Amino acid sequence: MVGAVVWLTLSRAPGVGRLRLAKLIEAFPDPSDAWRARACDLVQLDSWTRSAAESLVTTRGSAEARRQAEAELERARAAGLMLVALSDADYPVRLRYTPEPPPFFYQVGPWTPDARPVVAIVGTRKPTAYGLTVAERFGRELAQMGAIVVSGMARGIDCAAHRGALEAGGTTIAVLGGGADVCYPREAAPLYRAIRSSGAIISEQPPGSEPRSEFFPERNRIISGLAHGVVVVEAGEKSGTLITVAQAISQGRDVFAVPGPITSPMSAGPHALLKDGACLATSAEAILTELGFRDRRRKAARESAPELEPQRARILGWMGGEPRWAGDLAEACGMPAGQVQGLLTLLELEGRVRQLPGGQYMRIG
Repeated sequence: MVGAVVWLTLSRAPGVGRLRLAKLIEAFPDPSDAWRARACDLVQLDSWTRSAAESLVTTRGSAEARRQAEAELERARAAGLMLVALSDADYPVRLRYTPEPPPFFYQVGPWTPDARPVVAIVGTRKPTAYGLTVAERFGRELAQMGAIVVSGMARGIDCAAHRGALEAGGTTIAVLGGGADVCYPREAAPLYRAIRSSGAIISEQPPGSEPRSEFFPERNRIISGLAHGVVVVEAGEKSGTLITVAQAISQGRDVFAVPGPITSPMSAGPHALLKDGACLATSAEAILTELGFRDRRRKAARESAPELEPQRARILGWMGGEPRWAGDLAEACGMPAGQVQGLLTLLELEGRVRQLPGGQYMRIG
């Protein structure tokens, strides 16, 4: 039986759960050995009980459990996903040794684990313009220095960090709260496609799974587990971002916080973390220095951007570094509002501008 089918079948055993399944895979990395393991062998494993062992043995003999596993694997293949199990050689080492590693996850994209530093950038879904600028800058600079940027592709800070890394021609990994074949949020489809083609989209959920609120705290441990350090850009006092921070601390990861304006509610989370001993994040170089990668950084050579046609170049020139309304740009450029809106859409697809919450546009870079 194919190894992936073994793990998917055994994962359907009631009462086993991902922690026990991870212990099983660690003890029996060969799927054939795991499939033949006796109940008396299973109860010797950490966290395994007699009832869990008997449940797995029963499920192993279930034709329906195997049929469901094969159907799930076929859906994954049809969506271009591959299953990476804890026993596989290309399972990320840092994630493997976290307290609760995923027994397996689905991935789409060419990324495979390597020796480069991995930095997670996380934050609020309702950022300020300052937060978006900082997240994108850090994503871009970290990628330019040879780091991999990981985040959750959520609205706001996450997407900005991914965009920055892609702009620099770097590698970025998105860990989703739904299936790896389900783009969420929907408006991030161009970003999803770009990450999928050059980095990796990862999820613990089966293919086709729609995002659910309970999935997001679970995926946070994967974001921090993949990384050497976690950077918090903006977060409210009770932000869900702090769940990722708690996971990072439990995994022994360094936590960094970006200071912000004291008048902004989105600065409350980072400032509280700094008060509690988080590392001050002022630049990509400072982050990599603190993580011990300063002497191994690599500045990626960026290909010169193709020359823009005059009208789009004119719009970019008027944008500067501040958020702009499409109507204001039309007035400044002396162009019809409809034409400017169309050109802004093209520039957004090219990754040169982004639309902020509320409808304003900001230049990238």
